[in-house]
Amino acid sequence: MKKSLALCACLILFSFVVIPHTNVYSQRRDTAQLYADDRIVVKLKAGAESNSDADVMAEEIVRAPGARAEVLTRRHDGVRLIHFNRGLSVEDALRRAKEDPRVEYAEPDYFVYAMNTVPNDPFFNQMWGLSNDGCLLCDPSQQTANIDATKAWDMTTGSDNIVAVVLDTGVQLQHEDLSANAWVNPREIAGNGLDDDGNEFVDDVNGWNFYNGNNSTFVGASEDFHGTHVAGSIGAVGNNGIGVTGVAWHVKIMSLKFLGGPLGKGSTSNAVRGINYAIDMRNRGVNVRVINASWGGGSDSLALRQAISDANNAGILFVCAAGNAGNNIDDALSFPAAYSIDLPNAISVAAIGQSGNLASFSNFGHKSVSVAAPGVSIVSTYPGGYNSLQGTSMSTPYVSGVAVLLWSHEPSLTPAEVKQRIVDTSQPLPSLVSILARSGRASAYDALINQIPPPQAPEVIGVHFYSLKAVTIDGFGFANGSAIIEVDGVPLPTADYDSSFALANGTLTQLRVFLGKKPLKRTFPFDVQVSVVVINPTTGERSPRFTTARF
Repeated sequence: MKKSLALCACLILFSFVVIPHTNVYSQRRDTAQLYADDRIVVKLKAGAESNSDADVMAEEIVRAPGARAEVLTRRHDGVRLIHFNRGLSVEDALRRAKEDPRVEYAEPDYFVYAMNTVPNDPFFNQMWGLSNDGCLLCDPSQQTANIDATKAWDMTTGSDNIVAVVLDTGVQLQHEDLSANAWVNPREIAGNGLDDDGNEFVDDVNGWNFYNGNNSTFVGASEDFHGTHVAGSIGAVGNNGIGVTGVAWHVKIMSLKFLGGPLGKGSTSNAVRGINYAIDMRNRGVNVRVINASWGGGSDSLALRQAISDANNAGILFVCAAGNAGNNIDDALSFPAAYSIDLPNAISVAAIGQSGNLASFSNFGHKSVSVAAPGVSIVSTYPGGYNSLQGTSMSTPYVSGVAVLLWSHEPSLTPAEVKQRIVDTSQPLPSLVSILARSGRASAYDALINQIPPPQAPEVIGVHFYSLKAVTIDGFGFANGSAIIEVDGVPLPTADYDSSFALANGTLTQLRVFLGKKPLKRTFPFDVQVSVVVINPTTGERSPRFTTARF
């Protein structure tokens, strides 16, 4: 077993150009229609309703022929929606209705709009992974593959009662955008040289440094920039007019440093010590819910596996990076990401770019990787300021932040339920089809409202020949157990179905047909283009033709 874990981070740095920040509003009042122009809401006074025709009364109230009434409630409380021809203005209809002695009140039928909570942090317009508003250079008509954070913030911005652990290099918790969210050990008196809480760690005020064996959770910028960046993505203070925002505006960050030195290297044993420290703190009443592990490269360690399993029993989610080698880690398992296969609290995260494509450096794996999140050009806190980095190390804390939001909204969820919620509500993307657990990108908003992506019409994304006898079709919306594959209009034999490729809505992303060597050659002649269509017989839906050739 390898004795150390290499830090999994592909890092690209750039200098910021400070751009004057202007307020951004969730509803453009100069362009949005405030109310319907062909109807008003009216409430009749008690006893005003009569046996006369409701539409006749509506005509009388707004003094317009052809007006009609619609009852809004079943309580018969006199509230009605009066529709009229657009030749009558809303303002005139309201005036006439208010003059009618039978009317208690009249008002427009106001429109409401889905509101996105946008923070005032100056660099938010460079944080594309959180929202389209966070993409300064993006085409406004094109949606980035973000986690829908602004819609989630309408519901919750986190909780100061939840602790997220950064098990990493150290974290500059004194940073201007992190200090308010720094976890402080409630039972430890800073600087007195005593083990006040009896946990065998002296002056562990903000966490512990397992790399150096002391309480200094921040050594310096050259060594601890990685953990500082990760911490900001999870929980930089939001809407404070400073710098950036984390996914969770409200959370407490505990720094457990076990990586250090010029290579960002740490031992498995110290990772285990860090996890056990977090478990012990939870058992002592600290509400530790998430451990962020933006690292990898070690072998399968029974000790590490057991520690993560113990964290599950304590109610803690373990969020880890898929890794940056660009490999399918189903074929060559990478740890701790591969623990997500069978540990209910372990969730591994791949990285995607703005367009939703899997990052070229990101590992993937249908069995081993749970979900994807933005991991390219991610702006976050950095020692002494702010910077942009990329890697699965950067996508992982976005998912940790989503977990914090979930627990702030539904505190009774178990780690397994939080993991499943994030995975099942992830948004399927073509670049992720069949290579992640649910082929999807994490969505903070959909996770909060528990919205599983609905079934879609069949679509072929790719055709593959992994053997000389079978063809594999990847795509979306394939009917489970009954999809028909046609090649140049000729149906193939019954497809083989693997339920592990099912999305939470029941549709499949992969079909496989075993034809045999000679039939495969006849159906897919070498270097000859053919068209492939998938049909869902229960709905009659047909996918667009997908042209492919076997080379």
